[in-house]
Amino acid sequence: MYEEDDRDVNVLKSVLPLMSRHAAGYHPISYTVWYEYAKGQHTALHQSVDDELKRQERLSVAQTYFLYTKHLVEPAEQALMTARSGLLDLAEQVKKAVHEVDVDTAGFDTHLNEFQHDLTSAKTIEDLGGHVSTMLAETRRVSEGLGKLSTQLEQSKSEVRRLTDELHRVREDSQIDALSGLLNRRGFDRELQRLFPNAGTQDGALAVIMLDIDHFKVINDTYGHPLGDAVISVVGHLLRECVGQLGVAARYGGEEFAVLLPERPVAAAEDLAQLIRIRVEQGQIRRRKGDAPIGGVTISAGVAAWRGGEDAGSLVERADRALYASKRAGRNRVTVDAG
Repeated sequence: MYEEDDRDVNVLKSVLPLMSRHAAGYHPISYTVWYEYAKGQHTALHQSVDDELKRQERLSVAQTYFLYTKHLVEPAEQALMTARSGLLDLAEQVKKAVHEVDVDTAGFDTHLNEFQHDLTSAKTIEDLGGHVSTMLAETRRVSEGLGKLSTQLEQSKSEVRRLTDELHRVREDSQIDALSGLLNRRGFDRELQRLFPNAGTQDGALAVIMLDIDHFKVINDTYGHPLGDAVISVVGHLLRECVGQLGVAARYGGEEFAVLLPERPVAAAEDLAQLIRIRVEQGQIRRRKGDAPIGGVTISAGVAAWRGGEDAGSLVERADRALYASKRAGRNRVTVDAG
């Protein structure tokens, strides 16, 4: 986090000049695009912007908004807009069908009154038969309208189910970090809130491991962002392997990761953190297939176990402090919070 603070200041210094060179100007969306571009961690956005700048020196407002929508709008937000539009269309279709049936049934009520009058005034069998035929035709017409409404309602139910399933899928997807394959910060927070009420009253019922790739900025600056992305991907893979079913692993942000271990003592969490540290240190990360591994990729970690009466934020904060104690002590090590 100390390295990250300096980097954020440098990013902010470069954003305003970038914004001033392009048509969207000082708009929040323009700021978001250029901030993420300057930060350099969003590889796809960075590549798209570079491709556009090769074709022309100045991005239009439309291009800036397109880049924002394509790369930065949350999948859940996009799904929400799609679902909202779909449900509004469904509501309009059902309203129209109900209105048509309502008109039909109102007319049917009039026909019933006329039919009753005609029955009392019929003087011959032929008269009666004619009135019955008319009533049967009217009944069929209304029945067809009700059938259409029933079909429309069934179709609407199916569409609502489909949209609900899609929203559920996107909600799950929006909590997965695409680069590491782990939960993202939103997913981590959700799992923390889910597990925390079950921590019970005994100390150590929930442990947190915070991890951070050492000298990640140097890796990016030396080898480029694609290799930095590869490092994050490899670390994510190793975390999934090491944590398995024991707990929940997440990419907490940037080069920082987190693990939740329910019902595990602090010693078990420390052992797991050491295992992850060793696996990362021994990992084989290459720029291209056939290249020699770059070497020197290590990770620091901090461990904290829940104490009775403590809130979730305090638990994570203690693990984070332990992580940065590892950083200050020389990196590539695990520190357990003693508090």
